[in-house]
Amino acid sequence: MSNDDEDHGRTAGVTFGPLKRALREHRYPVSVGELVEQYGGFELEAGGESERLETALERCDRTRFREPRQVRDAVLDALGEETGGGTVTPGGEEESDAGDGSDAVDGWSRLST
Repeated sequence: MSNDDEDHGRTAGVTFGPLKRALREHRYPVSVGELVEQYGGFELEAGGESERLETALERCDRTRFREPRQVRDAVLDALGEETGGGTVTPGGEEESDAGDGSDAVDGWSRLST
């Protein structure tokens, strides 16, 4: 099995890069403000364009996150609105709520507890 997704941090057409690992290692729960303060300058690539995490989280309805996949879903939702939503279903839940361990497979489970 290849680690391309882990190495490049690519999910649903969005490249998170090193931000993916940082979010997985971060201590949760965490507020949007804390994420912006610590990681807001990270660039996300989607549809040939880049956007800062801070900008994506400004469009987020949540104020706190309990786990990395919630941050991922909020970012996918925000970028989906911006790019026309072609690869993101409402809620960005296509990978995360299947109940089949897909978070572990796609690498968005928490690295530390």
